[in-house]
Amino acid sequence: MNNLSPDLRQGIFSLGILFLVILAFYTVLIQPAISARSKNTERIEDLMLQSSKFTLSSQESDSLKEKIANLKNQNPNKNNFLQNKAPAIVAADLQKKIKALVESSGGNLVSTHALTDGKEELFSKITVKVRMRTDMNALRDVFYQIAISEPLLFTENILIQKSRARSRKKQRVDNQIEVRFDVSGYMNPSL
Repeated sequence: MNNLSPDLRQGIFSLGILFLVILAFYTVLIQPAISARSKNTERIEDLMLQSSKFTLSSQESDSLKEKIANLKNQNPNKNNFLQNKAPAIVAADLQKKIKALVESSGGNLVSTHALTDGKEELFSKITVKVRMRTDMNALRDVFYQIAISEPLLFTENILIQKSRARSRKKQRVDNQIEVRFDVSGYMNPSL
């Protein structure tokens, strides 16, 4: 470096200082700006992705709300419950329905006894104890009609015995059976 002229040395020194100033300017001002822009670009892309997901989920939410409203309007469960009246009236209606089912199937209804569930619950249970005499075919028809009926009815506590009844001529009726069972349904107060 000693062989270089003072002007050349001063020029190289000036270039070195200029290079350091440019490097410092780049490091202090430009590099942070580029880095911030890169981070902001990534953040913007992330927010745009989240926004598109939110818009999609919002549209799905609106669609689901419409479907729920339609289902509530249709209320498919409305026919599955006993009509919302006083429990004693509902029990009497259920007794009439059972009497009609038994008689239409060819059975002989001996008695019915209504029980109401005195508890205050969301779904009040109404039960009718049934006693009838019939043959197996008519019994099958009665149980089938109860199973497919609307509102939904449930049979419980089924007891089948050979009938002890005799005809007027004091001869035993062989194909008759005596059946006792409970038929229950539920009332939904919100309907």
